[in-house]
Amino acid sequence: MIDLRYHVYSLAAVFFALAIGIIVGTSFVGKPADTKEIMEVYARNERTFADMQKEMRKQQSDLRSVRGDFSRSEKMCAALVPTTFKDRLRYRNVAIVQTGDYDDLAADLKSLVQSVGAEVTSVTKISPSFDFESPPLVAIALTASGIMPKPDESGRTALLHAIADAIITGRSADKLAALEEKHVVNLSGDYTRWNRNIVIIGGSSTADNHRANLVDVPLIDHLTAQGATVVGCEPLDAASSYVPVWKRTNIATVDNANRACGKVSLICALSGEMAHFGQKRTADYLIPHSLEAAR
Repeated sequence: MIDLRYHVYSLAAVFFALAIGIIVGTSFVGKPADTKEIMEVYARNERTFADMQKEMRKQQSDLRSVRGDFSRSEKMCAALVPTTFKDRLRYRNVAIVQTGDYDDLAADLKSLVQSVGAEVTSVTKISPSFDFESPPLVAIALTASGIMPKPDESGRTALLHAIADAIITGRSADKLAALEEKHVVNLSGDYTRWNRNIVIIGGSSTADNHRANLVDVPLIDHLTAQGATVVGCEPLDAASSYVPVWKRTNIATVDNANRACGKVSLICALSGEMAHFGQKRTADYLIPHSLEAAR
C-alpha cells in the first residue's frame, strides 16, 4: 500500500503555487488582485489539504492493521508447517550452501528442513570476500588444497567443482579445510557424509548479482551433473535476485524463502517438485501443484 505523505505535500505545494500565480498574474495584466477571491481560493485549498491529511491518516491506520494481520498469519502458518509436513523429508541428508549475503536465512532454513525429518549435514558459506576473478588468489587456493584443474577447466571452475564434489560425496573434507584456511569457504557441520539434496541460498543485499553468474552457475551445474536435487532460495526482499540466473541452470527456485508459503515450496521442491515458486515476476507458481491437487 502506498504512503500518501509525499503525494499530499506535493499537491499542497501545487495549490500554494496556484494562489501565488493568481496574485502575480493579475499584477502583470494591470488588474489589482482581488483579496477576497484569493482568500476563497486559499480556504478551498486548505479544506482540500485537510481532507487529504485525513485520508492519509486513515490509509496509514489501515496499513498498520493489514501488516498486523499479515504478521499473525505468517506466525500461524510457520507454526503449522512442522506438523503438516511431518517426516516429509525423513531419511534425507541435506547440505546448505550459501552464496549470497543473507546470513539469517541459512539458520532459518536449516531449522525448517530439520523440523520435517531431514538431517542437515553441513552449512557451507562461499566467502563473499574471496575474489574468484583473481588468478593469483585462485592459484594459491588450488595449490593449498591439492586441487588439479582439468585441461578444459579454468582455475575458478575447478575450485567450485571441487567444493561441489566434496559436499556431495563426503570424501574430500581435507580439501575443504584447506580452502577454509585460504578464506574461500566457511564450514559448519560434518563433511564426511554424502548428500543428494542441496539448498543454495542466494540473493544480494546490493544491486549487483554478478556473483550469481560467477559462483552459482558453475557450482549448480556440477551439483546437478552429479545427480543432486538442487533448490535455489532467496528472501522476498532481496535487493538483487539470483532467480533469473538460477533459472538458466534448470533447478527449482523459491524467491520468498523467508515467508511461510516459500518454506512450504522449499519442502515440496526438495521432495522433487520442479518449478519456480514465489511472488516475484520470475515465479511460475505461488502454491506447489501437489498442494493444489490435494485440496
